[in-house]
Order: sequence, then structure tokens, then C-alpha cells
Amino acid sequence: MLLRRSPHSGIPKKSPGRRTPSPSPSSSPSPSPSRPSSHPTMPLQLQLLLLLCLAFVGHVSAQFDRTINEQESKSVVLPCPVNEEKCGKLHSLNWFKGDDRIAAMLLGDSNVTSVNKEFEDRVTVEQNPYRLVIKDLKIGDEDIYLCDTTFFIPEETCDNFNGYRVELRVLVPPTEVVILDAKGDRIENGSVVGPMQERQALKATCTVKNTRPQPDVGWFRGTKRLATYSPTHDLNDGLYTSTLELDWQLSREDLAQDIECRVESAAIKSTIVTKFSVDLQVRPTSILIKGVEHHTVQGSKVVLQCDIHGARPAVNLTWYNTTSTISAEENDLTEIRTKAFEKEDGTYHTQSELVFNASRFENDRVFKCEAENIVLQINREKPIASSLTLEVLYPPVVKVSPPEMVTNTSEIVLLNCEYFANPASLTQVVWYRNGDIVNVNDTDHYQGGNSENVALVIKSTDKEDVGNYSCQLSNSIGKGISEQQIDLDVQYVPVVEVLMIPEGPVKESDESNVTLFCNILEANPSVLTKVRWYANATLLKELPDCEETREDLCHIDPSKLLLESIGRGFFYNYSCEGFNAAGWGPRSEEKELMVHYEPGPATLTHFPPIAVKKKSVIFSCSVDDPGYPESNRYRWLRGGRGPLQDIVTKDWTVEPVGLDSRTNYSCYAYNEGGKGVMATVNLEVHAPPFFIKNLPQYTGVLHSTRNANLTCRIECVPRCEISWQKDGTPIEKNDTRYFVKEKYMDASPATGDFESMLSVLHFNMSNWANSKFDILADSANYTCVSTANSVGAGIRSGTYLGIEYAPINTTVANATVYVQEDTIPGRVICKSFGNPEPSYEWRFKDKTITRGSALIINTPMQRNDNGTYTCVAFNKHGKSTAETVIEVQFKPRCEIERREIDDQDTLICTAFGNPVEADFSWSIKAENETVEYLGSGDEKSFADKSFYVLQEDYAIARTYRCVANNTVGSGAFCEIEVAAGSALFIWWQEQLAWWQRWEKTTLIILVAAILGLLLAVIIICCIIICVCRRRRRQDKLHDKSSSLGEPLTEPGEYENLPFHGLQTAPNKHVSDFEDPYKSSNTYIY
Repeated sequence: MLLRRSPHSGIPKKSPGRRTPSPSPSSSPSPSPSRPSSHPTMPLQLQLLLLLCLAFVGHVSAQFDRTINEQESKSVVLPCPVNEEKCGKLHSLNWFKGDDRIAAMLLGDSNVTSVNKEFEDRVTVEQNPYRLVIKDLKIGDEDIYLCDTTFFIPEETCDNFNGYRVELRVLVPPTEVVILDAKGDRIENGSVVGPMQERQALKATCTVKNTRPQPDVGWFRGTKRLATYSPTHDLNDGLYTSTLELDWQLSREDLAQDIECRVESAAIKSTIVTKFSVDLQVRPTSILIKGVEHHTVQGSKVVLQCDIHGARPAVNLTWYNTTSTISAEENDLTEIRTKAFEKEDGTYHTQSELVFNASRFENDRVFKCEAENIVLQINREKPIASSLTLEVLYPPVVKVSPPEMVTNTSEIVLLNCEYFANPASLTQVVWYRNGDIVNVNDTDHYQGGNSENVALVIKSTDKEDVGNYSCQLSNSIGKGISEQQIDLDVQYVPVVEVLMIPEGPVKESDESNVTLFCNILEANPSVLTKVRWYANATLLKELPDCEETREDLCHIDPSKLLLESIGRGFFYNYSCEGFNAAGWGPRSEEKELMVHYEPGPATLTHFPPIAVKKKSVIFSCSVDDPGYPESNRYRWLRGGRGPLQDIVTKDWTVEPVGLDSRTNYSCYAYNEGGKGVMATVNLEVHAPPFFIKNLPQYTGVLHSTRNANLTCRIECVPRCEISWQKDGTPIEKNDTRYFVKEKYMDASPATGDFESMLSVLHFNMSNWANSKFDILADSANYTCVSTANSVGAGIRSGTYLGIEYAPINTTVANATVYVQEDTIPGRVICKSFGNPEPSYEWRFKDKTITRGSALIINTPMQRNDNGTYTCVAFNKHGKSTAETVIEVQFKPRCEIERREIDDQDTLICTAFGNPVEADFSWSIKAENETVEYLGSGDEKSFADKSFYVLQEDYAIARTYRCVANNTVGSGAFCEIEVAAGSALFIWWQEQLAWWQRWEKTTLIILVAAILGLLLAVIIICCIIICVCRRRRRQDKLHDKSSSLGEPLTEPGEYENLPFHGLQTAPNKHVSDFEDPYKSSNTYIY
């Protein structure tokens, strides 16, 4: 049998611009006259039922199951989901483009596929999965495609009745986005337009060519969308060309902004942005000159700063001093620094600095800054300007006269001083002679020299008045001193001193020369024509010496005396006398020529002669000739390196002595004259026995190990020997259980260890009992012992060798613990043996509940706490376990059931408790609430059950009670209602219909099953209606198939489908629903 699903009841309306096919005769819903109707004749009742079902089945409006976008000329795959598990085996499928079928596929042995001739070169129908492939996509392919499926025998679970609709949209990205200016010239993307000026209109056109669908075009400046006219869209051959014009008045807001044409469309992944920027020129907005607020002081650097903001392009700036243009090229003392900073908005901040040193010539001058750019020039606007009047305060400008003056002692001299200043009032008048202040307050010698009379009069000259005089005047701004000086000359005899170059002291070892100068302290004229030289007050020479035969002493400077190759013999006090036109002056003070020479050879000793590690050694350095100055400082070298900067004494203590102390030591004495001859010794260092590696206090060894040893390493110089002891007894060399390996190790500079003896005691396990340690007998104390050497006593180190093993013999104090429900059990102790000492944890149901050897439960026990508790003893070598069982005992609860046993109506009371064994008590409660004890019943070899046989004839209804009791206590009673009865009543009950014997619950279940069956019938009716609609679609398909060639089905294939292949579930036999307890007359309460 074959079922053809009818197509969806409607196709969505086409969007504007899509092709809508004209109706054709093949689309008529009327059946073909050559095809007999297959609608079965239905009873009137069934037709009414179908109409009732149709009232609940609404018309499903057409929707798109999926929308697919793909670009033109590419291939697209339209899926057709088919769920054969829910709908059954697929018979055939048809693809419709709008209302026209373009392809069909008949499945089965033949697998026939048919494609409309218009599409056969580009359309392919595929299966597994089912889909329609369209190659070389064209704009005309845009439409709504329907995949219509037909199944052989559709399942009831199938929900594919309306077909699968795919909306196909053909996308064509724009061929180009073009921006044109007002002249129609193209503006390239990212280019700059201009220059243009503010308030000028910017006109441009953005054109998006050959795209689909219709794009969204907009003009933007940053995030702001610019107000424009609506775009125009021209459609040609299915492609849109959109144009949007821009007419925008430029302002400062457009500075440093891109003007963008943004295009958005489903045909492009991201927004297409074509942009350009405008080279916008704007006038300056402000100008400000700043620098000196009130006044400045002469000599100060003046910086006048002119700031111009808001201009583009940057302004041209000119500085004026009153009306004269200031040019840095014409004045080297003036500097003009101009720089322009481009801001984020594209305007320029032009900053110009006029830098000059303020002088009295700039006082009360007006300085002006003037700026303009091309915008001001084009608009014939005046340059913007800012001005500042400068006031310069300056100290007095001083001039003295006459420039030269020669006089004798005891004469009157007038020194003149003239000036001009701002402010003009003087605060101080100072006269200088040779740079020293003249004490004008000495009225016995001077007159004038104050703010009222600035000229200075010397009443009576003497030799102290000789010198160069200058005048310094001060006002509130500062001081002014005369650039010229008055040279006053007063003649007198010379006063001299001796100078040495070099001044000394002088090293003998340098063999250098010393020049003595007879320096004039006081003299006028200040030229020495003769000089007498003295050594220790004895006349050495008078220069010049023209009486000698050596003419080189006649024509020389007498104030200089050269001493060559200075040694210890030049160690004297020198002095001189000078002669000028006034005569011989007094002899100078004596000056010592100091000569330094080095100490003699050094002698180096140390104590003790042989140093010991970690102790100290004292080195002593001495000299017989201390040199000059006498030496008390020494230099030390260690290992040829030095000298050591922090040791300068004659004795040096090295502490502690280490391996690095084994080297040579040197010393020498030194003073300002040089260093003496060095002395060197080599230091020998010994080390007493000392453990580099000693034995640990405890050594653990697994009893089954195959390799065990003990190691000790002892530092000792001279060499010492090592032996081993067990429990204080030496281990003999013939003891085959052990063997010792020794090695004398070299010193280690890296660690500072001296030569050492390494000894390893190996345990030869093959010679031990059972080739392993005894866990009880072989633990012992082992000691490493060294002999003494010349600098120290022997030493020893011991360890306790512990034989370790995994925990064994793990036990618990109680194998079974009984505890009543809601009580706390006593603790259970777990013990085990092992080395190291085992740790413990208790586990229950694969979870750790406590740690430690004692199982301590501090919460009341519940029934689910019943079970096996495991103690795990463990150390690093292994683990061992032991178990205890906790039985949680609780009162029994009971349940009563009624059953026929051995043709007797019997009540069974079952107890559920721990312990299981229970005693029972039966009683009966009548309607008057009286209770009658019936005994314990019959347990019949059951520990947890009691049986009570009912009497065959009773006249009233009764309530039977049962109470169970175990060692914990009595539980709550349970009861069962037994209706009043007699033999006649039982006979009447057997005559009732089978459904009259059912309980109320059973009847409710039966009614629910009937209602469910009715609902299933309604659903089947709905399916039948849908099948009928599908048959009508089948007739329509038969008519359309004529355009594709042969029909997809064989003749008569649909003729015998009155119920469209639906199968009803087989009816169950009544016996399947019979009471399972009917034959045994058993009732469960």
C-alpha cells in the first residue's frame, strides 16, 4: 500500500520584484477524469465525527522552515530533512519553485530522478541526505522552494505533513561604491579634499552600483549621521544602483573628521565604508601674550610667550618692539622660538617665545605679537594682536675717574664716582681697593664715600693705599660697580716670602726638582732687582751674580732658585731678601723643604707555625729602618692578591682558618716616601677530625631490602682511620655479613672542606639469614669511629638502624557490635604492628569516616548505618585491614494480608525489624471499641510471620489487630477491616458480576482506560482527515507529472487505499485484563 502526503495548503506570497507564474490547467484541484475517485463511502455518523475533528484542526499558515542566502554564480544546497524513523520509508519527493515543480525523485529499485528542462543543466537532486543543488546561481533563482515528501506507510509519529520550505535569496555584492564631488570628479577612498574654508558648502554624491538586495546608504561624520535627502534606487536587470547626495555646510565640527559613505546589505558580510576627509581651513580664535606681569629686572632673562589657538593652517607671527619689527637675525642676544602643535581637531596651537635679557634700554617699551593666516588674508580681515608694556628696573651704572694716579706718601688724593639708575635713590656706597672694601668710616684717613657724597678723598697716603680703586653703588634692585678702575701707585720697600713649587713634601725616590720663589708681599715698585737666598739662616747666594765667570747667573730672574735631584741632603729651612728702587727689604720667614723616603726591608713571622682549621693565626710584620716620616702602616697580600685595603697594622689575625687559608702571605711597610721591600711566607693548615657527613640519629631499612649501607665522611689532616661498631662492638673484617669501602677524598674549594676519609659500610644481604633482616632481632646501634691525628682527638657518630616493615596482625576489639537505633555505639579499638608505627583510618561504604585507631561515632545510629566498618592500618611500606560489623537493631513494624491457605480464610501478619525474630499478639476490635485478645497466632516455622484463621460465619464487621515484638521492644499495631458475613453472604458475593467485585480503585483505572481509548479514536479520525487531504494532493501531483514525463507511480497504485495504509493495534484478549487473584481468591491490603 502507498500513501501520498498532500502538499502544504498554501504558498507564501511573493515579495515585490519576484517572478510569479501564471496559473496553468495542471494546477486545478479537480481530479483527472481518467482517474477514478478512491474516496470510500463513509457512514453519516463517521462523517459527523470527522467534521467535529476538523473543528479542532486549524488551517496551518504557510511559513518558511529556513532562509538561505547565497551569492550569484555560486552553488547552493537546499536541504530536505527526512526522518524515516518517525515517518516510515520514503516513496518519493518533489521540489517546487514557487508553484512550479522543477524536479522529482522516485525512490525504490529504479531511483528515477526527473528535472525540468529549464533547470536540468544547473539543478541536481541528491539523497543521503536529501537535498536540491543549484549550480551557477542566477538572480531569477530567487524564490520559495518546497520539498514535498511521500511515504509508503507513514507512521503515526510523523509530523512532516506540510513539506519543508526554503526561502532562497540571491545576493549580489556591489561592484563598486563611488563618491563624486560637485564637478562629477571621483573622490578616491581615504583621500583628502580641499583645501576648503569654514562656512563653505561641501557637495558630494555616493553611488552604490549593481547590487541586490536594495542597500542601505548613509552619510556619516564619525558616529553622527548627516542630514541628507532620501536616496534614489534604480532597478535594472534585477540589480539596484542607489545614489545619495550630500550638501553640507562646513564648520569647525568637521575638523579632523572623516566624511563616510556607509553601505549595509545582506550581500556583504560587513559594512562598506568609503570615506574622505576635508582639508578645512579656519581662522584663529584667540591670541594672548604673557610673560612679565608687572616689571622685570635688568640682567634677567625675559620670556614673552604669545599663544594663538584655533587656526588651520598655522598662523604667521610677527613680534614688535614699539613699532619696530624684532628680528632674531639682526640681534644675537634676542631669540625667537616659534612652534606649532596640531591638536586632535586638526587646528594648530601656535606658540612663540621672544627671549632676551632685559636691559635698561627696554624700559617702558611696548612689545606686541601679531598673527594671521590665509583665512584672514582671503577675507581681508586684520591680523589679531596682543601687546604688553615692559618695565625694566636696573641697578646703578657706575663710572670712576681718573684712570691712573701716581703719588707719594702723605699726600691728599680725590677719587671721583658718577652714576645713573632706576630707581635713582641709592641704598649703599662701597669703595674697593684691590677688591677689598675700603673702610670709609675711618674719618682720620678718608672723607666721603657715602650716598650723600659718593666721591672718596684720601687725606694722607701711605703704602697701604697702593692699589686699584673701584666704586660700587646699590639701589633697591641691585648693585652696580664701575667697569674702570683708578690705579693709585705709592712707592715703598719690598716685603717677601718664600714659595716652593712643588710645595712639598718631596719623595726622594722621584729625584725631582724644586723651585724656590722669593714672592713679593708688599713692594712698590713690585719688581725685585736683587735677591739674597739663605739656608738655615746661612747665605747661599745673591742673585744675579754677574761677578762670576758663569754668565748664566747674571741675566736671570733673581726671585727664582732651582734645586735639582732632591734627596735627603736638601732637608733645610729656606728664606730670602728682596731689593727694589726703595732699597733692601726685611728677610722672609724660613720655610722647610721636607723630603720623604721609604722604609727598609720587612720581616714576616706567624704563630702558631702550623695553623689549625677554625682557629686563628697571628702574622707579624716588622722593619729596622722606619723611613721618613716614620712608618707605622703596613700592606698585606694574600695568595699574591692585594694589597688588602682594610688591614694596615703590623699584626694581622686570620680567624677562623679555613681551606682558603692555605696560601702565601706577604707584607711590607710604607709611608709617604714609598713602600719597602716585601716579605713572604707560606702557611700550612691542618684539620682535626670532623664529620662532613655523619650518621643520622635514625636510619630506617625495609626488612626485605636487597641493598643497605651506612656512610660517614670525616675531614682530617693529617690523615686518620675509620672503623665501624655494632652495639659498641667493633665489626670484624672477617664478618661476611659486612664489607667496607674507603676512599681518601681531596679537598673541596667549593665547600671549604679539607682532605677527608669516606667510609661506606655495606650490608651483604646474601649472607644474612633468609637474605633479609629479622624484623625483631636485627635492629641495632651502628657507630662510625675515627682515630685521632696531631691536631685533634678521634670522633664518633652513631645511628639506630631500625628494621621497617608494613603493618601486620591487624585486629579489632569487637568483631560485631550491636546497637539500638537512635543510640550511640561504644568505641571500637583497632591495633596493628609495623615499623614505622602505623596510622589508622576507618572506612564505611568506601568512604573515610574517621582517622585514628579508635572508631568513635558521636551521632545516633540509623538503620542505614548498619554494615561492615573497615579499619585500615598503613605506613609508607604498605597497609593491612580488619573489619567489624555494626548491627543496628530497631523495633519491628508489621503488615497484615488476607489470603486463602488450605481452603481457609487466613490473616498473615509479617514483622519487619532487627532482630528478625519476633513474637506476635492478635486482638479484635469491634464496633463498640471493645478489644478481645485472640492469642499469638500460629508462626508455622516462620520467625517473622504469624497466621490467624478467620471463622467461617460471623455476623458483624470486625477490625483485626496485630502487634510484633522483638528484643528491642514492641512496634506499632497494624490492623485490617473484615466485613460482616455469613455463608449466604459469601454465596451472594460469588453470584455478582466480575466488575461488581472490583474495588473502587480498580474501577477508576478502568474508566481512565476507556477515556484514553476514546481519545485515541479521535486522533485516528484526525489522521484519516489528513490522509484524505493528501489523496487530493496526489491527484494534483498526477496532473502535474505529465509535464515531467512518466508518472512517478504505477497505475492503480493508490486505488485501494481507503484508510491510507493505517494499521490499528491488535485487540487484546479479555483474559489479559482479568484479575490475577481471581482464581486464588487472594486479597492484598
